[in-house]
Amino acid sequence: MNPKLKAVGSSLMVLTFLILCNLGSYSVFTWLKHKYNFSWPGIWEQATIAGGAIVIMLAVIFTVGQFLFRHEKVYFRLFRSALEEIGRGNFQISEQLQSLYKMDGGNMRETVVQVEKMAQQLGEMETLRQDFIANVSHEIQSPLTSISGFTKLLQDDSIDDDKRRHYLDVIQAETTRLSKISENLLKLTALEKNDYQLNPTEFRLDYQIRDIILTAEPQWQSKQIDIIPELAPTKVYGDESLLYQVWQNLFHNAIKFTPKGGTIRVSLAQNKNQQTEIIIQDSGIGISKEDQLRIFERFYKADASRQAKIGGSGLGLSIVKRIADLHQMTIVVDSEEGAGTTITLQMPKKVL
Repeated sequence: MNPKLKAVGSSLMVLTFLILCNLGSYSVFTWLKHKYNFSWPGIWEQATIAGGAIVIMLAVIFTVGQFLFRHEKVYFRLFRSALEEIGRGNFQISEQLQSLYKMDGGNMRETVVQVEKMAQQLGEMETLRQDFIANVSHEIQSPLTSISGFTKLLQDDSIDDDKRRHYLDVIQAETTRLSKISENLLKLTALEKNDYQLNPTEFRLDYQIRDIILTAEPQWQSKQIDIIPELAPTKVYGDESLLYQVWQNLFHNAIKFTPKGGTIRVSLAQNKNQQTEIIIQDSGIGISKEDQLRIFERFYKADASRQAKIGGSGLGLSIVKRIADLHQMTIVVDSEEGAGTTITLQMPKKVL
């Protein structure tokens, strides 16, 4: 309907209502005047009739309001109850909102939908928070238990020097693990802040990756892994220190999960879309399709029993994913159990 016509219609309705209230007041006053046979000056009669019209108008509005808005009172009482449940930390309010859906004629439906979405998101965040606390507790408790156990063993004066050195080595390793967990948590927390500021510069990416390979030489040499670098001279623009952590994490993972005598290929080149493409391919144990969907989650470990033997906190790939996102990079994981893993990263020609 035309807005102007609606405005005219509303004005006419209000005017008609006022006239009817005034007529009602006049009729009552005239009846009382004849019944009790009194006579007032004209101005007092007009004032009395006007006052009576106002009283009638308020009475009608109140009565009609009580009848018409009874439904709204129940509706908003239920709506307030749902919000109070959210405030108390209970985000399972679908049943309460179903009652609102049934009562709603359409005016507030969108608001109810948004409240339901908000409750679901808050519920998911609460689940993530609880999982995070549980995972952190588990990751910290494990090395603490080892340290406590071996500290007690060291109190035995009868143990020989070899065992004592072994126990001290274990304590040192577990202490280093705790320190690494703390460092990674702090790093990931900083990276996930919305206002995190990168420090981009132009640098030679091939030099950086070659440096990582050479630095990790003791690890891959000890496992007799064959490293095949194919690094084209490449300049990129990005945060050099953060990108170093990406390649370091991925390359160390490749070493960690590649068996003795295996192969790791690291290639760097421009693809057909003029993107810088980094590929790290290993002949390791591989990752199942189900696990590939979750490997970038905090603390997720594809094979908990195997990871316990190999080590790691489950935070490295989360850091990799966050740094890649900050640099507008894409990550593709291609892997099969027992057939190795290929991780491809693509960096836009101009990032940041």
